[in-house]
Amino acid sequence: MTGQVECYAGSSYPEKPRFVNWEGDRYAVEAIIDQHREPNGIGFRVLCQPGQAVFDLLYQMDSDTWEIRLVGAAPTE
Repeated sequence: MTGQVECYAGSSYPEKPRFVNWEGDRYAVEAIIDQHREPNGIGFRVLCQPGQAVFDLLYQMDSDTWEIRLVGAAPTE
Protein backbone atom coordinates (compact mmCIF):
# COMPACT_ATOMS: atom_id res chain seq x y z
CA MET A 1 0.00 0.00 0.00
CA THR A 2 1.21 3.48 -0.70
CA GLY A 3 1.23 6.19 1.92
CA GLN A 4 3.32 9.05 3.10
CA VAL A 5 6.54 8.95 5.08
CA GLU A 6 8.13 12.02 6.62
CA CYS A 7 11.92 11.74 6.68
CA TYR A 8 14.99 13.52 7.84
CA ALA A 9 17.16 14.24 4.82
CA GLY A 10 20.72 15.33 5.53
CA SER A 11 23.03 14.61 2.64
CA SER A 12 20.52 12.36 0.83
CA TYR A 13 16.81 11.47 0.76
CA PRO A 14 15.53 9.45 2.50
CA GLU A 15 18.00 9.27 5.34
CA LYS A 16 15.89 8.58 8.43
CA PRO A 17 12.11 8.04 8.57
CA ARG A 18 10.46 10.12 11.30
CA PHE A 19 6.70 9.60 10.78
CA VAL A 20 4.50 7.17 8.85
CA ASN A 21 1.05 8.30 7.66
CA TRP A 22 -0.90 5.13 6.89
CA GLU A 23 -4.63 4.46 6.58
CA GLY A 24 -5.54 7.79 8.16
CA ASP A 25 -3.29 7.40 11.19
CA ARG A 26 0.06 9.01 11.99
CA TYR A 27 2.78 6.91 13.61
CA ALA A 28 5.99 8.26 15.14
CA VAL A 29 9.08 6.20 14.28
CA GLU A 30 10.66 5.08 17.53
CA ALA A 31 13.48 2.99 16.06
CA ILE A 32 14.88 1.79 12.75
CA ILE A 33 15.13 -1.99 13.10
CA ASP A 34 16.72 -2.64 9.70
CA GLN A 35 17.79 -0.71 6.60
CA HIS A 36 18.67 -2.13 3.17
CA ARG A 37 19.22 -1.11 -0.44
CA GLU A 38 17.09 -2.37 -3.31
CA PRO A 39 17.84 -2.03 -7.04
CA ASN A 40 15.61 1.04 -7.33
CA GLY A 41 15.24 2.22 -3.78
CA ILE A 42 15.91 1.93 -0.11
CA GLY A 43 13.99 -0.04 2.49
CA PHE A 44 13.48 0.32 6.20
CA ARG A 45 11.84 -1.79 8.90
CA VAL A 46 10.69 0.56 11.65
CA LEU A 47 9.11 0.35 15.08
CA CYS A 48 6.42 2.99 15.59
CA GLN A 49 4.10 4.42 18.22
CA PRO A 50 1.27 4.13 18.99
CA GLY A 51 0.89 0.42 19.54
CA GLN A 52 4.42 -0.84 18.92
CA ALA A 53 3.51 -1.12 15.22
CA VAL A 54 6.19 -2.52 12.90
CA PHE A 55 6.22 -1.32 9.28
CA ASP A 56 8.26 -2.18 6.21
CA LEU A 57 8.87 0.99 4.21
CA LEU A 58 10.22 0.97 0.66
CA TYR A 59 11.10 4.21 -1.09
CA GLN A 60 10.93 3.87 -4.90
CA MET A 61 13.39 6.36 -6.41
CA ASP A 62 12.02 6.28 -9.97
CA SER A 63 8.46 7.21 -8.94
CA ASP A 64 9.34 9.17 -5.75
CA THR A 65 6.77 7.13 -3.81
CA TRP A 66 6.64 5.02 -0.68
CA GLU A 67 5.28 1.52 -0.29
CA ILE A 68 4.14 0.86 3.27
CA ARG A 69 3.32 -2.54 4.71
CA LEU A 70 2.19 -3.18 8.26
CA VAL A 71 4.17 -6.19 9.49
CA GLY A 72 2.51 -6.36 12.89
CA ALA A 73 3.25 -5.40 16.44
CA ALA A 74 6.54 -5.80 18.26
CA PRO A 75 6.61 -8.78 20.60
CA THR A 76 5.91 -7.94 24.21
CA GLU A 77 7.96 -9.32 27.05
